[in-house]
Amino acid sequence: MISRKLVFIIISILTYNLSTAQPVQIGGTYNSQQLVIVKTIGWNDIHGRLTAYEWNDSKWKEVLKDIPVIVGRSGLAWGKSLLKTQNTEGKQKKEGDGNSPAGIFKLTGLFGYNDFDSKMNSLKVDTATYCVDDLKSKYYNRIVKTDTVKKEWNSAETMKLKDDEYKYGVFVAYNTSEIEPGKGSCIFMHIWKNSENPTSGCTAMTEENIIKLISFLDKNKNPLLIQLPANEYKKLGKTYILP
Repeated sequence: MISRKLVFIIISILTYNLSTAQPVQIGGTYNSQQLVIVKTIGWNDIHGRLTAYEWNDSKWKEVLKDIPVIVGRSGLAWGKSLLKTQNTEGKQKKEGDGNSPAGIFKLTGLFGYNDFDSKMNSLKVDTATYCVDDLKSKYYNRIVKTDTVKKEWNSAETMKLKDDEYKYGVFVAYNTSEIEPGKGSCIFMHIWKNSENPTSGCTAMTEENIIKLISFLDKNKNPLLIQLPANEYKKLGKTYILP
């Protein structure tokens, strides 16, 4: 459950009333000092903007501003999130629906084709690295390597593509706690094809901007992704987050 303080922090940031905001507390145990905010115009829009904030010198500071991003081909849909959304109206994310998940999610690590320096845990992927999207597999929504586990799935996404889309990426902790088959899998932030080519459910941007994001993220500051259509931010604390 997200504390009332988190509601206050998010509203403060999105209304630029940062002077009274404090680091984000979730359940009294998860202290986030980095927020990555993604806003789309509406539920079905594929284009959005990313802004990132960091708690520094006892105040929130804007570090990355107005970065163009592209989301899933179907826009956004409510997904398993730190937000309590089970009583909300609107689209609910499912496997293969082409929606990027809406809500609040932990950013837990990085991946890429080569080793790189960062302040996050990172995984070097190769042609044996897959993210499993087969609902019947015991590895559903998990990253596996075929040189260490026996293949027992019928569908999986290779993490070493023939292009540069996964050259740099960020793991989004979507449906990773108490995994529910069918709720969606393999959600990342990565490099886009171009500004008009949507993803299958991830959030993508230019290579230059994903490098900026990777340089910003710090595991010791417990970064969060907050991703919603613009109008939904106004409802935080009134509809979606339960006391």
